[in-house]
Order: sequence, then C-alpha cells, then structure tokens
Amino acid sequence: MKDKVSNLLIFILFLFLTGCTGSKNIQDLTYIVTIGIDYNEENEEYTAYLQGLNFANVAKQEGNKPSEPIPTFIGSAKGETLNLAVKKLYKASRPSLFFGHTKSLVVSKNVLKYKYKEVLEDIGRNRSLRPTLQVFTTDENIEEIFKVKGLFNYPPVYTVLLTEKTTESLKDEIGAVSLMEFLREYYEPMGSALIPIIKINNNYWQSDVPYPSLYLDGYSVFQHSEFKGDLSSKESIMVDWLFNKNTQLNYPLYHDGKLISTYSITSKKPKITYKKSETEFPNFSIEVHVQAELIEKIKDVPYEEAKKELEVALKKEINRVYSTGLDKGVDLLNVGKKWYRYHPNRYKDIEEAPYFYLKQDSLERVEVTAKITHFNAYRYGKK
Repeated sequence: MKDKVSNLLIFILFLFLTGCTGSKNIQDLTYIVTIGIDYNEENEEYTAYLQGLNFANVAKQEGNKPSEPIPTFIGSAKGETLNLAVKKLYKASRPSLFFGHTKSLVVSKNVLKYKYKEVLEDIGRNRSLRPTLQVFTTDENIEEIFKVKGLFNYPPVYTVLLTEKTTESLKDEIGAVSLMEFLREYYEPMGSALIPIIKINNNYWQSDVPYPSLYLDGYSVFQHSEFKGDLSSKESIMVDWLFNKNTQLNYPLYHDGKLISTYSITSKKPKITYKKSETEFPNFSIEVHVQAELIEKIKDVPYEEAKKELEVALKKEINRVYSTGLDKGVDLLNVGKKWYRYHPNRYKDIEEAPYFYLKQDSLERVEVTAKITHFNAYRYGKK
C-alpha cells in the first residue's frame, strides 16, 4: 500500500515538472524595446509608437548572415489617453506584445510642453515598465527615429537609443538618463532635472547613399517640475562633464582665437562652498580640480602658460553655463539642493517668492585648478 502511495506521489510530481504552465515560447512574443509618445494639442490626442523586435533583430547575425536586412516593426495608434492608444495596438498585434524588456522611452517636445506630468504618472503606474529604462526627448519624427539602425545594417539595439552604459560610453559627451534618475531630480524642491535630446544625423556616415545615425544633442531641462526649455550641445556637455566624474571631455584650447592644443580632461565633483548669510538667496563659490592629458599640441606654449590658459578657459565655460541657467530660471549647477538641506526653514520663503532663488551675483567665485598629467610623447618644456 505504501509503495502504491509513493508511486502516485512521484507520478503527480512529474506532472508538475513537465513544463511551466501558461508560459510562452520566446518566438511567440513581440518584444517591445522602445516606446514613443507624441501629443497633438489641437485634437487633444496622444500618439503611441512601439518599436518591436524579435530574436532575429537582436543578434549581429554571425555566421550565415541573411541577404536581406531584417525589418524593424513599428506600431502606432492614436487615442484620447495613452492607455487607449496602446490598447489599439494590443488588439492588432500577434504575437502578443511583451513590455518586460523595454529599454527606452522617447517623448516629443509637445508632450513636454503640454502633458508631461500626465505621461509621468501613466509610465510610473505601469508595472510592466522598469524604472531603469532610458528617457529621451526629440523634436523629430519619432517613427523615423525608430527606423534608424546601427552601422552595417546591424539592428536598432546597436544605436545610442538602446545601448547601455559601458566603459566605452564613459567618453561620451552627453550621457543617457534613466527614468529613475530623472524622477529623483524632477521631484526635488530645488535643483534641475535633465533629459537628453536625441536626433538623426544624415551627414556623418554614408554607403551608396547617406546612412542615418542617432546621436545626443543637448538636454531638455526642468526646474520645480516644469519644463524650462533646451540647452545647446556645448552647454550640455559642460554640465555633464562637471557632475559625472567618469566622463572624459575632449577639450580644444584656444589663444587669441587660434587653436593651440587639445586635451582629454576629467574632473572630480565640484566643491561648492556656501557663504554664511541671512539673505533668502544662497550665495556660493565653486572649486573644480581638473586632470588633463595632452592629446595634440598645435603650437609651442610653455607648460605654465598652457595650464593657466586651460584654467581661465574652463572658468569662463562654468560662468557661461551658470548665466545660461539664470536666463532660463534653471539651477544648472545644482547648488540649491544642498543649500536647501542646510536651510529648510528658508525654503518656504523662496518657494513663495515671485522670483528665482539665484541671481547673477549669487555665484561669488569660480576657481579652477588644472594639472596636465600626461603629454603623449610630446616634448613640453616647463618653466
């Protein structure tokens, strides 16, 4: 009797081990890797774009490479809400849509202007989407962005839209931003939040015809959870370099309008010192320590002179970025975040004030100290 019971239990166990109930094969799903969102303010209507891939799109096709490029599938639908638009795509999609591997979100400038808070809430509530997905904004056609492939007709996962941060990307001039990183800054009472702007370039590469490629060209900036406009590529590069210690910046140095040398520069996190003051505005100084590697020497300039020129040039760049932020009502140097933690009682006065909490003279001093650590076999005379 005991043997019969044991055999029955073993048989039942094998039934449960024969497969995963309700699971689907990988080829039976449409993997959505990117979501795009646009908004028409006249019709009060959203357009949702989905970029779908299968496993043939993911690999580089080693071995027997197909003679024909594998197409990228792009779905789009309109609706009064974002969810209604996506539901239309669900109805027309077989194999079924799967959002578990979504890597990127692209929103149009119209979304930033009119509906960004609503879109943030919808994305945040969706448990299928990871908070680590990368966020981009664009003023170009989202469908055209989704059509762009990597070089040599590699699939879209090899474009800047879908590649993850690696050691190679530490040299990128503008970095990607995850949804989690953005939201953390977006809801801060003081300080700025940034989203990189993605664009298509048709001039950098060509085969028989111009070959489009994707690149990052500046940041869209937010302050107090409001969209404040865009930063140029040059200003965005400087902001990214200041606050991302892993970023290396290729920096051309000019003297009297002529290029004298180029450097690869890195910096530690800027040291911000606040002046003790009873005013309602934060007054501060900033110190930046720079390590530079000489890449090219165009003109013979003594070490001390080149070092001084580099320090002066970077000081001007930091002042210019600060002034640009003031024009837009944005704290690009993020000095308000730390100040707010030291002076929480004063924040209420600043919040209720009809003016921005920073002024031109709030930045009292910028000090840049540069050290040229490597000369790449150039002979560089020191005084």
